[in-house]
Amino acid sequence: MAENVPSSRVAEIKLDIIELKLDRLINEMRFLKSHTIAFDTRMRGIEAYLKSSELSEQQPESKSTPLLAAAASATARATLFGVGAAVGAALTKLYLGT
Repeated sequence: MAENVPSSRVAEIKLDIIELKLDRLINEMRFLKSHTIAFDTRMRGIEAYLKSSELSEQQPESKSTPLLAAAASATARATLFGVGAAVGAALTKLYLGT
């Protein structure tokens, strides 16, 4: 019976370490999510500003501006998603070692 105690203690320590790593990973992902939300909010503000300035100008030449704004927004969001996925994968590998 005495031999089982040290091995169970080692298993308990390993589980504690894994739990700490998971807690850190969750905190990092929450941080990333908050930055993603802030970025998305800023993008929506920029889009709204561009749309309002287009309406006030009302020039026929400005019809390409909404397309450019939409393309820039889509590109920025796709880039942010890619960066978030890469950071998430890197954090998972860093904290869990998988």
